[in-house]
Amino acid sequence: MHAATPQLPRRLAKLGLVCLLAGGSLARAEVQFDVFMGFAGKARQGEWFPVTFEIFNDGPTFDGQVELRPRFGDNPVYDYNVELATNTRKRFTLAVFADTNAGWSAKLKNGGKTVAKHDELKLDSFDSTAVLVGALSGQQAGGPVLPKTRFKSKWDNDRFAPRVAHLQLDTFPDDPIALSGLNALYLNSARAINLRTEQAAALSTWVLGGGHLILAVDQPGDVTSTPWLASLIRGRFGPVQNSAAGPALHRWAETGGYPDVASPDATFAAGQLATAEVRLAKGEALFELDNRPVAAEANRGLGQVSVLGFNPEREPFKSWTNRAWFWARLAKVPAAWFEKEAPQQYGRSSIDGVYGAMLDSRQVSKLPIVWLLLLLAAYLVIIGPVDRIWLKRINKQMLTWLTFPAYVAIFSLLIYFIGYKLRAGQLELNELHIVDVLPGQQEVLRGRSYVSIYSPLNDDYRLGGSFEQGGIRSEYGGAFRGNMASSLRVQRAPGKLEASARVPIWTSRLLCSEWLAPANGGVTAAFTKNGRASYELSIKNGLDKAITGAMLLVEGKVTEVELQSPPGGTRTIRVRIGSSPDSDPHIDFESFSHAGRFENAVNARNMAFGDTEGGRIDPSLVNLVACSFPALLGSSNPAGRPIGDFSSSGGLDLSAHAERGGAVLFLLAEDHAPIPSTGLFETKLAQARTLYRIPLEITETE
Repeated sequence: MHAATPQLPRRLAKLGLVCLLAGGSLARAEVQFDVFMGFAGKARQGEWFPVTFEIFNDGPTFDGQVELRPRFGDNPVYDYNVELATNTRKRFTLAVFADTNAGWSAKLKNGGKTVAKHDELKLDSFDSTAVLVGALSGQQAGGPVLPKTRFKSKWDNDRFAPRVAHLQLDTFPDDPIALSGLNALYLNSARAINLRTEQAAALSTWVLGGGHLILAVDQPGDVTSTPWLASLIRGRFGPVQNSAAGPALHRWAETGGYPDVASPDATFAAGQLATAEVRLAKGEALFELDNRPVAAEANRGLGQVSVLGFNPEREPFKSWTNRAWFWARLAKVPAAWFEKEAPQQYGRSSIDGVYGAMLDSRQVSKLPIVWLLLLLAAYLVIIGPVDRIWLKRINKQMLTWLTFPAYVAIFSLLIYFIGYKLRAGQLELNELHIVDVLPGQQEVLRGRSYVSIYSPLNDDYRLGGSFEQGGIRSEYGGAFRGNMASSLRVQRAPGKLEASARVPIWTSRLLCSEWLAPANGGVTAAFTKNGRASYELSIKNGLDKAITGAMLLVEGKVTEVELQSPPGGTRTIRVRIGSSPDSDPHIDFESFSHAGRFENAVNARNMAFGDTEGGRIDPSLVNLVACSFPALLGSSNPAGRPIGDFSSSGGLDLSAHAERGGAVLFLLAEDHAPIPSTGLFETKLAQARTLYRIPLEITETE
C-alpha cells in the first residue's frame, strides 16, 4: 500500500498531459468558411446572382445555419440549414436577388453561437442594362475580352461598361436561376467535359430558358462524347484542318455597326486557324473559311447557342487586333454602348409593377386627390377663421387651447374612418404563374409565381414550396425604386424553399417565387409549316382545367388563336400568318398592348392617393402576353433607337427570342396553378391563373 502511493502523482501527471494534448487538438479543430459572391465578384442590379459557400469541418459534427445579410438597404436576408459531419466539405449555391451594391455579411452558426463570419463581402454591382458575359475558359488568361466604352462621363463608363466574369469550374453555379443574371456564357469544350452533372443540368436549363451559350470547340470529340452537350448543341462537325484566317472574321465583326473597329490586321489575316466545319440543326452559318462554315448559331428552346469551330484562346486569334469587337458582336453587345453618349436609361420601371397592377386586391380603394384637398381645406378653415369667429362671438378666445386639439382629434378619427372604409377587407391571396415549358430529354417547367397578398392587419406571412432550386424575392421597382418592400427573410434547406414576408395593414404586397419542377406532360404542342404562311398547330391539354385562350408568336407576328381546349383533349388548328417581304422585322407591341397605359398604371399604383382604377390592369391574355416582351414596350428617341420603358429579370423577357425569329405558343388556364399554392396560409379569398409559354420548333412538311 505504501509503495503504490508515490506512483499516484505520476499517473495524475500523465492523465493531465493526455487531457492537455486532447484539449489542444480540439482547440486546433477549426471550420473553414469561404464565400464567393456573384459572378467572380460581379453582378447586375435587379438581377439574380449566385453566392457560393464552401465549408470544411474538421471538428465535431453539428447542424449549421448559414446567414447572408445585407449590411444596409432593403435586400432580403437568406438562411440555409446544412448538416456538417466531421471531416466533410460542403459546397452549395444560393440564388440571391439584390437591387443595390450594398455590402453583405455572412455568418456560420451552431445554434446561437457564431462559428465563423465575413463582415466585408462586396460586389462590383452595375446597371442591369449593361452586358455581363461569364467565361469558363480553357486557359486562365484566355476567353472573351470586350471593348471599353468611351462615354464622356466617368460615371457612365463605370455603370454601363460591358464586363467579362472569369469563372472557376469548382464554384460554377448548379442553379439555373442563379445563372439568369448573365447575358451570355462562353464555354470552352475542354472545360465542358469536366462539369459536374448538376452544373451541366443547370447550364442546359438556363440556355433553354433564354440564355445565350457561346461554345468554342477545342476538339469536336469534346462535344460528341459529352451527351448533355451534344443534346443541347445538336451539331455536326467536320475534321479539323488549318485555314487562312483571311478577311472573313474582320468583315463579320464590322457588321455589328461598331464605331471604332480598326482596319484589317494583315498579320492575323495571314495566320492559320485550326478549324472544324460546324453545322447546327435548325441553325445558320455566321461566316466561312475555305468555303466551310466554321461558326454557326441556332435557337434552342427560348435561348440560343453560338458555336465556334475553333479555339479562340490560341494564336493567331489571341493576338488579333479586333478580337474585342468580334467578341462584342458574338455576345450581342449593342453598338450604342460604344458611342460618346450613353443611351438614355432613366425612368425605366420593372415589369413587376404591371403584374402588381393586375393582381393587387380590388378590395382597396384610394382617396381621390380632390377629396384630399377638400379635407385639407376644411381642416384649415375650421382651425382658422371658423374657430376664431365663433370663439370671439361667445367671448371665450382662451378656449382655443381646448378646441384646437379637439379639431386635431376629430379630423384624425375622420381620416382613420375614411381609410377604414376605403381599405379594410379580408385576407386575400392572388397568384399568377408564368411558366415556360422547356424542351429536352426530360421536359422541365421554369416558373415565376407572382403572389399578391392583401393583409387586414400588420402580420408576417409564410411562402414557399418543395423545390430543389428556386428563390423568392420582393417586387422590384426599377433602378431608382429598388426593392419595393423590406422585411423578407428567405429560408433554404435541401429540397425546401420558404420565406417570411411582412405585410403592413390594409395594403397589398407583391412577391415573386422562381422555381423549377418536372413538367409531367401537363401541356404539349407541335407546330408544322405547310406552306409559305400556313401552319398546323397541335395542342394536347393534360391539365386539370380548360385552356381558355391562346396566342402565337411566329414570323415576328403575334396572332390570337381561337381555342377552347377541355382537360384531357387534343386540338389541331390551322393557322395562317399574314406576312410580306416588306414587313417590318420589329414587333410593334405598343399598338396592341397599350404600353402607355401600362406605364400610367404603374405610376398610379405607386401613389397613395388618386384614381383607383388608373392603377389597375385587366389580367387578360393580350396584356399577359405583352408583359413577356418588356424591352419591346417602349418608344424611340430622336435618333430612332429603342428606349425600353420596362425592364425585367430572371429571363422573363422574350424580346430577343422574338427578334431572332423564334416561335412561342402562349396558353392561358384560368383558376389553375401548376404547383401547390405559394402562400402557406389559409384564406377564403384566393384566385390563380397560369400563362404557359411553350417554345416551338417548326417542322416543315416534305
